[in-house]
Amino acid sequence: MREVFASHKHAELSRTCAFCGREGTTQFELCPHCGRSYFDKPPRLSRGARRALLALAGLLLVGFAVWLTPQLVDYRHHSDATTRSRQAAVVAAERARIQAEQRPHHGRAPSLRPAAGASAADRLGSRRRLVASVESSITADARARIASGQLEGRAPSHTSCGPLVRNQVKGDEEDLAKAIGRYSCVAVVSDAVRDSRSVGLFGIPFVAAVDFRRFTYTWCKDNPAANAAETGLAFVRLARECLASRGKAFGTGYLESP
Repeated sequence: MREVFASHKHAELSRTCAFCGREGTTQFELCPHCGRSYFDKPPRLSRGARRALLALAGLLLVGFAVWLTPQLVDYRHHSDATTRSRQAAVVAAERARIQAEQRPHHGRAPSLRPAAGASAADRLGSRRRLVASVESSITADARARIASGQLEGRAPSHTSCGPLVRNQVKGDEEDLAKAIGRYSCVAVVSDAVRDSRSVGLFGIPFVAAVDFRRFTYTWCKDNPAANAAETGLAFVRLARECLASRGKAFGTGYLESP
C-alpha cells in the first residue's frame, strides 16, 4: 500500500507566470522563478508603472504646494488688510461720535451778576446761583439728547456739579479770588445706595467752566479715558474751552489753566 502512494505523482503542467512572465513546468502552485502563486491575480499596473505614478503624484503635490503657498499668503495679507480697514472705520466712526457728543455748549446769565460794590455775601450768592443755572442747563441738555436718541438711558432728574479736582472740598464759586470755576458734573439718573444711605450718584458725566466775571459758562459731555480703555476704540480729548484751559495738552487733559 505504501509503495502505491509513493509511486503516485501529480501531473506536471507548463504554465506562464502572470507576475514575472516566465514559463515553467511544475506540479506545484508556485512559480519556480519568482515564487508567486499561479492563482493570484496580477496587479493592473507593473511595479515600474506604479513607481512612476507615485513619483508623478509626488511632483504634483509639490507643484500644488508651491502654487498654494503664495495664494495663502496673499489671502492672509488681504484678510489682515480688510480687518485693519474695518477696524479703522469703526474707530473713526466712534471718534466722530465722541467729538459730536463732546461739542461745547454755551450759556449766559447776566441777570445774576451782582451790582458794582456788592458785598462779599451778595457776590457769593450770585456765584452760587450761576452754578445752579449751569446745572439746570446741563439737565435740560441731557434730557433733550435722550429724547432725540443722541444719548441712551433714562432722563436725569437733576444735575449736581462739584469741584473738578477730586481732593478739593469746596467748589470754585466759594472762592471770590477765582475768576474761573471748573466743575465735574453728573446729570443724575439715580443714587448709589449702600446700607440704606446714598454714597454716590449714577448718571451722565459732564464738565463745565464758569466765568464769574462775565457770568457766562460752557459745558461739555464727558467721555472719560477709562471708557476708551474698556472698549479699545477711541479717546477724544475735551476741547480747551470745556475746561477754560490754555495750557499744553498732557495725558488725557491739560497741564495748566489760567
